[in-house]
Amino acid sequence: MGDVVPANCSARSRAVEVSVATLLALECVLGLLGNVVALWTFFFRLKVWKPYAVYLLHLVVADLLLTFCLPFHAAFYLRRKTWSFGHVSCQTLHFLQVLSRGVGIAFLTAVALDRYFRVVHPRLKVNLLSCRAAWGVSGFIWLLLLGLTHQSLFVSEATCPNPDPGVDLSFSIVWQEALFFLQFIFPFGLLLFCNARIIRTLQKRLRDPDKQPKLQRARALVTVVVVLFAVCFLPSFLARILMAIFQGAGGCRALGPMVHVSDVASSLTYLQSVLNPVLYCFSNPAFRHSYRKVFNTLRGRGRDTEAPGDIRDSYS
Repeated sequence: MGDVVPANCSARSRAVEVSVATLLALECVLGLLGNVVALWTFFFRLKVWKPYAVYLLHLVVADLLLTFCLPFHAAFYLRRKTWSFGHVSCQTLHFLQVLSRGVGIAFLTAVALDRYFRVVHPRLKVNLLSCRAAWGVSGFIWLLLLGLTHQSLFVSEATCPNPDPGVDLSFSIVWQEALFFLQFIFPFGLLLFCNARIIRTLQKRLRDPDKQPKLQRARALVTVVVVLFAVCFLPSFLARILMAIFQGAGGCRALGPMVHVSDVASSLTYLQSVLNPVLYCFSNPAFRHSYRKVFNTLRGRGRDTEAPGDIRDSYS
């Protein structure tokens, strides 16, 4: 058994707790609005379906699942980081959060890989993947993440939903931490690689003006994925590393503030559900039209006067 960190290392900060709860509430409202509009667009506005559109649809489902968990997580912080809804509900919420976040990362990576193969290796057979096959790939991703994240159902009361410094970590928590690091390092490295290769390919084909619009859109799409991934997950990744370093050193002066930094950084991971609609807007004009229409309605401008026309795949 390791050394127990003094209790004041995990001293509560009401300002941090209220700030995190407020951020989670905003993420819930904005994420719900953005993803409901996206879901409506998928079913009623999208004219042409491609494999990447299937992946984006599953990304919307994962984001909505994550969004529904946020009010409970905000209540946890408003109650000074205490859970009063029962241990089973805490385990269920924790599992849904871990699952939906992992699935979201997987489908973000799938979208970037789809763009990479179509631009950098257009002659490979993987580019002939049908929508039915993409649904099969999506089902495999959900099953894989269910298998990888099921350990989150077995967290103890002392570590649910968030473990404090000094608490003996169970196998379930250690597994989740290792999975979080792998879910950041491997996809982020892959996204950087795809983005670099697409940019290089674009530079080589500058003399072909017919291919430029398609390549530029593909580069923009993958770049947006990289930026969104970094904004949402890099702060939490760095905070967890610093937490492990300070906790291992046994020092309390730096570990106490790092707990608060980690709480704020972890709340940023849920920005994924808010910012992903930016990705949809880059993928297809149907989404830009839908979001513009909602934005104009909220501003009181009434119906959007722009004619939707025949909205089709941006990457056809």
